[in-house]
Amino acid sequence: MGQGKSSAPDAGTGGRLRAPGEPDGIPLLTDRERQTLFLVGTGAGNRLIARRLGISERTVRAHLSNAVRKIGVRSRSEAAVFAFAYLDLVDIPEAHPAEAPRSEVSRSEVPRSSANSGRR
Repeated sequence: MGQGKSSAPDAGTGGRLRAPGEPDGIPLLTDRERQTLFLVGTGAGNRLIARRLGISERTVRAHLSNAVRKIGVRSRSEAAVFAFAYLDLVDIPEAHPAEAPRSEVSRSEVPRSSANSGRR
């Protein structure tokens, strides 16, 4: 499988496989970087993460890039494995209700303007 690290168990981990990255980097993550990393770990793409967090896709890429650097992984795939393996440490801080993106409000919850209320 290429010339990367062997998938054989590492003698230093008691024979268990180890996820990529360094858990020591987790405290360095901002809340948004943690949220982004958590969602990457669930398999969400940048567009879905952006909608869920109410930020742009460009900002998602920036948060993920920062998180990847801080936790010492080399790719989005490794970041996803890391997030999945250390889910209890990465835990997603709950978003404040005021931070919910507008796109999550259904059309039925949006009040109609008085100008449109009489039209059919």
